[in-house]
Amino acid sequence: MSDKFLTYYKQHKKMFYMAGVGIVSSYLLLSLVFSDLGLFKYFSMKGEYKRIKKDISRLKTENEGLRGEVESLKKDPDYIEALARKRLGLVKDGELIYKFPDKEDKEERVNKEKD
Repeated sequence: MSDKFLTYYKQHKKMFYMAGVGIVSSYLLLSLVFSDLGLFKYFSMKGEYKRIKKDISRLKTENEGLRGEVESLKKDPDYIEALARKRLGLVKDGELIYKFPDKEDKEERVNKEKD
């Protein structure tokens, strides 16, 4: 029986070799594409890297703006006054405040009058 197998193997040696190479190559190709470190994972990680890099750049810019604002709050009394007026609605003694209705307020009044 082993003589038949050896004879068959010798006659089809190239075919066995090619089949083995094909199986190994197919496995390696599928592993390259679909494994945890494959191409799909690579491209998704590359996109994530670009997004994170963009976020870092945006946050650095925002951080620089906040640092400038902190410096202004520490050193510039005019900036502090303007900020207090804007955010807190503070006024100096003897100042008059004129409030004008916003565009939205006008639209609300017109809608109420129609009803």
